[in-house]
Amino acid sequence: MNEKHQINLTLLHIGIGSLIAFYPSLAKIYLFLIVLTGFYFVVKNKNKNNEVLYVIAYIAGSEVFLRATTENMLYEFGKYSMLFFVLTGFFYDGFPKSKNPYWIYLLLLLPAVFVSLPYLDGDIRRKISFELLGPVCLGVVALYTYKKEISVVQIKFLLTLLALPVFASCVYLIVGYSHNTYVVNSFSSNFYYSGGFGPNQMATALGLGAFIYLLKVITESDSQRIFYLNVIIFCLISYRGLLTFSRGGTATAAIVALALFVSIYISRKGIYQLKRKFGLLALMLISIFILTAYQTENSLLKRYIKCEILNSNDKIKKRGRYMQVRSDIQNFTKNPLLGVGVGKGMEIRNSTYKQELRTHTEITRLLSEHGVLGLFCLLILIFYPLQLYFKDFRNFYLLPFFIFWLFTINHSATRIIAPLFIYSLTLLQINSEEGENAVVIE
Repeated sequence: MNEKHQINLTLLHIGIGSLIAFYPSLAKIYLFLIVLTGFYFVVKNKNKNNEVLYVIAYIAGSEVFLRATTENMLYEFGKYSMLFFVLTGFFYDGFPKSKNPYWIYLLLLLPAVFVSLPYLDGDIRRKISFELLGPVCLGVVALYTYKKEISVVQIKFLLTLLALPVFASCVYLIVGYSHNTYVVNSFSSNFYYSGGFGPNQMATALGLGAFIYLLKVITESDSQRIFYLNVIIFCLISYRGLLTFSRGGTATAAIVALALFVSIYISRKGIYQLKRKFGLLALMLISIFILTAYQTENSLLKRYIKCEILNSNDKIKKRGRYMQVRSDIQNFTKNPLLGVGVGKGMEIRNSTYKQELRTHTEITRLLSEHGVLGLFCLLILIFYPLQLYFKDFRNFYLLPFFIFWLFTINHSATRIIAPLFIYSLTLLQINSEEGENAVVIE
């Protein structure tokens, strides 16, 4: 993608974010255009250039933005769209062979459904789909991408499509939710700065966007104009991510950035660019944090440094995520073989603690609700990407992608499809040859 295309796409998404900030109803039109345009290109090109992955990338980047701006629409639009487009990809490319390990992963998820069916209360379908739809999407998209060949040009274009709608959501937040010190809360995530939506999900999306633009600054900014454009966007997204006051997404982005530096050093690719730009990047990040801390009257600093200092262990034990993890571990030790069943873990937590505690940590949920089979699922998810990485250290994308998935499912479970899609990218075989026809935009 040349310089002109990058600038035009950036301007387009500035327009999208601004228009939706002024006219929120346009978000629904935006949603339908994503699906219809994506489906058109997949069918037109018969998925010859991995158009399915391009569409899913864009949907993954826009999911949180659409959740924040389209009321009364299908909440799990991202997951159902991912399933639809992957199945479309199977139609054109053929179904995966039986030796694909992610068939085993999907089969291991099923027994827990039958375990929970006789015991779940209320809306059984909703409870099962809430917990299982994300892991199933992960398995299906992993089936599709496992050892699928892709060029360096294509992976760069995928990441651009993933990041552009995140940038649009950042513009939306800047235009629609400008700086206001009166809405800062020192001890919790901030819904105002998150666009009136869940700060955890918004921070996760913004953190991913910041990471991708950091990657673009280091590896893709050949011309001065593109370099400064990517630097500005990286700073804006990082700034708005910090303002959400949600530590999970921003901390994950920082850890993934560190993993990127380590991965580049190991692969020896792009190490010169990293050394040359590291000082500038470090200065920018420190400046952004200081500016944000100043604007929030040091509330942000208290949020990160003091970390809601608690005076006793009793207060720690009353925190929702502590109780969720503790309950999951107890369920696993009492029901180690098949677990308590899909959706039953939340019912047990609600009954025990007399409050609604939704899943935030996918690892303990798998152990609690799927038992030993859930442990095998985790081993599959961890083993195969790492196996591919140790076979070829030159793929410096793989390690940071893997760490983003692992850390995100630990604070946000499978709420959004971005970590699921990023995980699927760890299974791709990236060819270093950049053919002229690697990406076709018509």
